[in-house]
Amino acid sequence: VMTLLVNNWLSYKENRTNRAIMSLQTHTTSCTGDVKELFSHLFGLYNSNAFIRPPKKNIIDYFIRIQLWNGVKLVLDRHPTAIKTMGLDTKVMADFLSTVGRCCSLTTMWEVLRNEQDLLEGV
Repeated sequence: VMTLLVNNWLSYKENRTNRAIMSLQTHTTSCTGDVKELFSHLFGLYNSNAFIRPPKKNIIDYFIRIQLWNGVKLVLDRHPTAIKTMGLDTKVMADFLSTVGRCCSLTTMWEVLRNEQDLLEGV
């Protein structure tokens, strides 16, 4: 249930800011372990301390596993280079790029294409 609530909450642009996400930190003390894990990955995107912050690949993998799609979008918008760590097969890249184009910002799409120049080879 918490995943659905957080996914819906992240669908609003004003909730994807550093201030909005870090404001949730005060409300996580009495949460269950799985909810704390969800929030720790979410907070990890905004944490400036590299020792505490989980790798982007771990964050995006976790969000995909629990189907927090707006969380995946958030990772891609904030760190478009995280796509390189996903190890996507070339055969699925067209579908993936189509989805990124529909869901993410134009800036994110541009960064993804810039980092995947081998896909544009021969075009």
